[in-house]
Amino acid sequence: MSDGGKKMNRREFLGKAGKVGGTLFLSSLAGKALAGEWERAMEEYWTEGRFVQDTVDASGEARGVIRAYLDGAWKEFGTVELPAEFIDWNLKARLDVLDSIAMMYRGEGGSPPSLAGPHNAAMATRGGRRADSVLTINNAFKGMGLCPRREIIRDKMDEMRELGSSGMEARLRFLRDLYSDRDNFDLTKMVSLELYSTPDFETHTFINLMARPEVSLVFLDSRSFEVRGIGQLVHPDDASAEDYAGDVVTYTNMAHSFFHGEFPRLFPGILVHVTSVFDNTPGTGRGVRIAPPPV
Repeated sequence: MSDGGKKMNRREFLGKAGKVGGTLFLSSLAGKALAGEWERAMEEYWTEGRFVQDTVDASGEARGVIRAYLDGAWKEFGTVELPAEFIDWNLKARLDVLDSIAMMYRGEGGSPPSLAGPHNAAMATRGGRRADSVLTINNAFKGMGLCPRREIIRDKMDEMRELGSSGMEARLRFLRDLYSDRDNFDLTKMVSLELYSTPDFETHTFINLMARPEVSLVFLDSRSFEVRGIGQLVHPDDASAEDYAGDVVTYTNMAHSFFHGEFPRLFPGILVHVTSVFDNTPGTGRGVRIAPPPV
């Protein structure tokens, strides 16, 4: 156990507990954890309830270039498209889930979505120290989505707004149409939301991306893939963000509300700019890079 990075050994623990009483002491620890005093970065990232990630320069993303501040220097990366093996598996699995949900709503069977598949990925990050841990590496499951390309994303948001009061069948039709055509998507990106970080409570993922924006996503199903890239954090009120990044954050929040209902605020977005993809399928893939193709 650590308190602001300082170790507390067993003797100190028992001594402290003896002075204030075990129950009271343990209660104070629980309260501290819930208050987020330990769940904070060693640096201050928020100003008036907002943050700006200064370790990613996405000004060239439309040209296939992303810059990230890593190891004390700015480094430039070329983005790549998600390869056919990945996107074919991803879209088919999403369509299968939509069919199953539709069957459930019609009372024709079906089953709830599995935790495996294209929606959930283990996101590994590292590099930002949180007050409750010396090690910075972190792995957390994130809901991951595909990103409509910039030419159609606002039209898709308009359609979603029109469907806001519609039933589930209409929403499922919209999603089925969306996922039936790979040309609807910017395949150089994947998207998620940072649901829990606030000025008073910061997740390991948030802190790591602010400090060192490299990301590894692992998907597990009948196939397994790893997607590596640069993780761009965008606050909904970040006026310095590119227009497309702002649209992506708004779209991802709307897609999240499509199934889970409306939320009192917009959540920050995580845009993963893809730099490489590996086939991790046991026995057949074994971690071979499939994008960019090996030379």
